[in-house]
Amino acid sequence: MDKQRLFDLYEKLYFHEMEVREKITSRVQITFALIATGYTILSYMLRMLDLTGNCIAIGVFGICTLLSFIISFGCLYYLVRAFWGNTYNGMPSPKDTDKYREDLIRHKYQISQYNLDYPDHKQPEVNIDDRVSEHLYTNFRDCSAHNTMVNDRRSRQIHKAFKWLLLASIPMFIASITFISFDLDISSPRKETSIIDQSVATALNEIKQELTIFTEIYKGKDKVPEVKDNYVPPPPQAPQEPDARPLVENGPLPNAGE
Repeated sequence: MDKQRLFDLYEKLYFHEMEVREKITSRVQITFALIATGYTILSYMLRMLDLTGNCIAIGVFGICTLLSFIISFGCLYYLVRAFWGNTYNGMPSPKDTDKYREDLIRHKYQISQYNLDYPDHKQPEVNIDDRVSEHLYTNFRDCSAHNTMVNDRRSRQIHKAFKWLLLASIPMFIASITFISFDLDISSPRKETSIIDQSVATALNEIKQELTIFTEIYKGKDKVPEVKDNYVPPPPQAPQEPDARPLVENGPLPNAGE
């Protein structure tokens, strides 16, 4: 295989590895989303857990939930390593490559001038196209090799993270089945939720007491006050006249000691 065909191969491999980089990042983000969904489900079940339910079921649920959280930390460890701390090598920018070519042009002129000034110490002529091609060839080769190693390492870490995620899903599945089978959800429609309003409870107690009194009176336990015949109640009293309101505008001057 000649150098030109190798150049084409390294160029394609370079762009292929950059595409693999984006795919790996997407896989990491999807796995993060799966973990976040699992944490959300477990958090909901913990928040709505009915502590008055079956004690054995609550114990199994608690142990499985704790195991799921602990095992998921291994998944998070490998995901963090797959997402952060990975350095890729990229090709020089077109501006830098063009500047390098211009420097080669000036260098070629300097070499030519040097050979004219010192014919006994001639230097080989600079071939600009060959030097630029060699520059691109070397960068494509080295960057592709480096990025391939980085992608391979990230792929292994994602594989390990997914393995830990599957292990964490086993106790989570058992906890979910226990939560549903033993109806540990306190908000379940099959359960009566006791709601206590202190003000309403006080008012109901007062009404209950009044009803008890009237019931006892109705049954004859308490005697109704007797009313004498030809009883005439006293007439209503007249309202009291208001007193004069003192106004202090031009009162006496205070004494020297006041």
